Formats: sequence, C-alpha cells, structure tokens
Amino acid sequence: MRAPELEAEFPGLLSAAYEVTSPHDPKYNCIAYAAGDVNHFWYDANVRGYYWPPGEPSADTLEGWVRVFAIHGYREADDDSLEPSYEKIAIYAGGQVPEHVARQKASGLWTSKMGKGRDIDHATLIALEGDSYGIVVKIMKRSRKDGKRVLE
Repeated sequence: MRAPELEAEFPGLLSAAYEVTSPHDPKYNCIAYAAGDVNHFWYDANVRGYYWPPGEPSADTLEGWVRVFAIHGYREADDDSLEPSYEKIAIYAGGQVPEHVARQKASGLWTSKMGKGRDIDHATLIALEGDSYGIVVKIMKRSRKDGKRVLE
C-alpha cells in the first residue's frame, strides 16, 4: 500500500521500495519502536505515557539518543550493511539535532515509525533523508542474541 502523504514529505520514497505495515498510532514514536516498545512515547518530557531512561542526556541531543541505545546494548558500527548476527539502527539528524531512528530487520529491510503516524518497512535509508529527518549520522549495532526484540 502506497502512502501519498508520506511520499509528499519524503520524496525519496517515490523511487524506493516501501510498505506501510501498521495503522496510525500516536502512542509510540520512532525511538520506542526501534527499541521494541510500542506502549510508550520515548521523550524526556514529564507527560503521562512518555518515557526516557533516568539520568540520560536530553532527547533533544544526538548524545542522548546514542546513550539511550548504548544502554540497550548498541555500539557504533562501521556501515549499514546487513550483518546477520547483528541488529542495526540508523539515527538521522538535521545538524546535531536527532530527528529519527530506523531499525534493520533480520531480512535486511529497514523499519521506521513515522512520527506519530504509521510504521513502514523501507529498502534503503536514503529514502527518508531530506528536510524532515536530515541525513543518517550514526549507525549502531548490537548482537541479535543480546537483544530483547519485541517486534520484527
């Protein structure tokens, strides 16, 4: 199923293979989805239903996002290629401000929660680069055996 509203915001989707995989759900965001949590919106705001690991740097900083994924077992990776024994994430940023994170599935496809909207699977990371999410600035990985994957 194509999503014209997503293609308008992310023109790279027009030429990329992608599929909408869920209905609109504002309960969780891309950080939560990448971490396997579809019950909370991850952000450091004192709002019911929001979550941010205690003591970690602000959700408005790249350092904050990197540290949050580090406490979940991720470390920096060299590239976005598929490594079957690792699960990877890609953090997008506009400058030093993090905007989005995608997670690589065991199949090699990337999966993303699009803001407060739908989830999609996408073949490439570049399909989401542009004005809204910026560019991929960090790739991280963790062993698949160490991860507590809720979603796939």
